[in-house]
Amino acid sequence: MMFKINNFLKKIFIFNWNLFSKINFFYNHNFKFKKNSLKHIKVLIVKPSNYSDLYSAGLKNTIETIKSSQYRMGPIGILTEFNAKVVISNYYKEQKIPIKQLVKDKRFHYFSKQYKQGINFSNFDFTKFDWVFSIKDSIPKNVIKKNPKVLWTLLFEDHKEKNYLKDNFFGNQKYDLTFDTTQGFTLYDIFKSKKSISFPYTFTHNNISKQLRLKDKKKKQIVLEIYQPKNLSFNSLGNFEVAKLDGNLKISEYFKLLSTTKYFYCPIYTLPRWGNSIIEAAAFNCLIIGNPNCFWNGLLIQDECIAKNHTDGLKILKRFESDKILYKKILTKQKKIFNKINFYRPLSLLEKNIKKNFKEKKIFKLF
Repeated sequence: MMFKINNFLKKIFIFNWNLFSKINFFYNHNFKFKKNSLKHIKVLIVKPSNYSDLYSAGLKNTIETIKSSQYRMGPIGILTEFNAKVVISNYYKEQKIPIKQLVKDKRFHYFSKQYKQGINFSNFDFTKFDWVFSIKDSIPKNVIKKNPKVLWTLLFEDHKEKNYLKDNFFGNQKYDLTFDTTQGFTLYDIFKSKKSISFPYTFTHNNISKQLRLKDKKKKQIVLEIYQPKNLSFNSLGNFEVAKLDGNLKISEYFKLLSTTKYFYCPIYTLPRWGNSIIEAAAFNCLIIGNPNCFWNGLLIQDECIAKNHTDGLKILKRFESDKILYKKILTKQKKIFNKINFYRPLSLLEKNIKKNFKEKKIFKLF
């Protein structure tokens, strides 16, 4: 009984959350960021060795680094757009990571391999970089203090992390800026600290297929979001291929799948979720058919694509398949919104914050 009540309250909250985001976006979506090349900005991505997701260090090129992620795409725009390098830290929240205590963890082999690659903070030259991008809290405080000319930022994994709300509203005392993992226009924006900016965990644009050297050629294919029921039938659509995500695909195969997929399907839900999957699908130009109230970042689902059940979803799919002009029009609209909120706006917020608050940093003259 309590579960049903909590679930009901969450649904009411997320409905109002997304309504606020939609209104906020409508009135505040006009902003400018002139994207010139950012390759002159040197970025160091630092990841703790006990973190099982995202990128490995020491690989030969950007594409190989991106494909080394264990599960999710993550902020691949940092790798593709900046002069970026990945290193591993053996520190987490000011403490040396106790690798021996992780022996019983099924991911120990991966952790151990990363641990051996950990940099030596005592002699690592951070002055070679303009910006250090920490995935989770992986850098000791004394290192940051020794390098005041470098911009130090912290990316949270999700909103459930300890100190997430505190840092969002009051600012982090250790890092120059924290990134809140959202696409912005949320209720967080009302009370946000000047030391926190809206910056999505999956930071990228919709040209990623080309950058990964994949063919962005769509076929009659639907990918079901991981939490959709297994028994959904699409026989009425004719010769459509249907793939259901299960979390077991290698990231390179996942990229290939999305690059050839026409629709990403997600109308059904029991509990709201953050929604990295719809951001990843939009990055590969899959048209998202679904319920915005499934996700905390529902802005990507266009009005013409809103389906709150499977029957509605099938009707929408049939409509797009019978009207190619409409399909192209709505996909173009989705692309524009995606690039605005997932790429240009985060960069615009970062640039404004640097220009206003970090004149002493090397990066000030580079944006």
